[in-house]
Amino acid sequence: MNPNLLSFAVCLACLVAAVRFLYGPAASQYLAAVFGAAGAVLLGIPSVHPIWGFAALLVSCAAWSEFALRGRHWALLAQQIAFAGTIVVGGWFWWLQPMLLGGAG
Repeated sequence: MNPNLLSFAVCLACLVAAVRFLYGPAASQYLAAVFGAAGAVLLGIPSVHPIWGFAALLVSCAAWSEFALRGRHWALLAQQIAFAGTIVVGGWFWWLQPMLLGGAG
C-alpha cells in the first residue's frame, strides 16, 4: 500500500475522531455530510487521482456508521456498509487495479 495514502487515511480517521471529541456527537453527521458531498464532487469531475473521491466517501461512510451505531439506526448502518463495499470495489477497479497491473483493467 502506498505510504502516502495510508498516512492520509490515518489523518482522516483522526480528524473524524477529533471533530467528534471537540464538537460533540452531532458533529459526526455534519462531517459525514461534508465528506460525502466532497467525495461525490471529486468523483464527478475528471481527475487523474480518483482515490481522493473514494477516500472522502469512505470517511463519510465511517462517520455515518458511527452516527448510526450511536443512535441505533440499523437501516442507515446497513446502507453505509453496502456503500462502503461499493466504494472499495470502485476504488479497486478505477484506481488500484490499473495502478498494479500497469493500465490493464
